[in-house]
This record gives sequence, structure tokens and C-alpha cells, in this order.
Amino acid sequence: MNIPTREECLQLFEKYKVPKKVVEHCKQVNKIAVFLAKKLKEKGINISVELVDAASLLHDVGRTGIKEKVFTPIHPKEGYNRLKDKYPELAECILTHGAEHDTTKLSWEQKVIQYADKRAKENTMVTVKERFKDADTRYDVPFPKEWIQNILKTEKQIFDIIGIEPDKLGEYID
Repeated sequence: MNIPTREECLQLFEKYKVPKKVVEHCKQVNKIAVFLAKKLKEKGINISVELVDAASLLHDVGRTGIKEKVFTPIHPKEGYNRLKDKYPELAECILTHGAEHDTTKLSWEQKVIQYADKRAKENTMVTVKERFKDADTRYDVPFPKEWIQNILKTEKQIFDIIGIEPDKLGEYID
């Protein structure tokens, strides 16, 4: 499996002219995702922390000034297309980070990245419900309740395994 280094990830942000605000959000998602992946691995879950590290950092590499509507997200496909030839496994994680993807069909790496993205509002950590409320306001269209329930199921699955409360996550991440 080919996985870019952190330096290569940062170079890809520059190459594709990803806005600084988006890069800061990606760094926050990365902190959350890597923490969760390490904890899951400690509990015996078969997960590639290295893949989660790079893919969570690059999950919005396709977000470069594209105007999107909630129900037709373009940036995951754009990110996938940019990286699929050189980093196919990473590109798959990017493609599936949107809440519309059913987590029962995703790998652990994909689940963790999708979930971490729904806990990061810009460069801060929020609850899943706060994140969706913000997105509803920003896009002026409510997200389907099924999407929220899907992410909350993933949250329960992850936190039941790692043995901490979702509300306490911020205490573990700097």
C-alpha cells in the first residue's frame, strides 16, 4: 500500500491550492482520527493507523473553491480523482468520508475518517449534533436524519470498543 508522508500530504495541499481554512480543518480531523485509530488498534481492531493518518489529513484535498450543495457533494469525488492512481486505498477513504455513506459497508479506516470529520468544525472539536446543526445552517438545507443516526451508530461502535465517552474525547486530544 502506497501512503504519502506528512510532508507529501502538505505538498499536495499546496499543489491543489487547498484554502488555509480547509487545511486547518483537515488537521483537526487528523488529530481526532489518529487518536481513535490508535485506540482501536490497542483494542485489537485491524486498522491501519498510517492510512488513517494520511487519509484523514487529505480528506478534503478536493475542496478547492468548489461550490457544493449538501445532497450533491463534489469534493470527495474530486479528491478521489486526484489521488486514486498513486494512492488508491487512501483515495477510497477520501471518497467515502461523507455522511451519506452507510458505515456498515465501510472499512475501519473509512469509518474513523468519516466520524472524525463529523466531530471537527473548522479547527475545533464539536459533537456530532453540533456539527450537523452547523452544516444545516451553512447550507440552508437540513441533512437527512438517517445520516445523523448513521454517524451516531458509528460513534457508539467506536466508543464502546475504546471505552471512553464521546463527550470526553476533547480531554484526550490537544
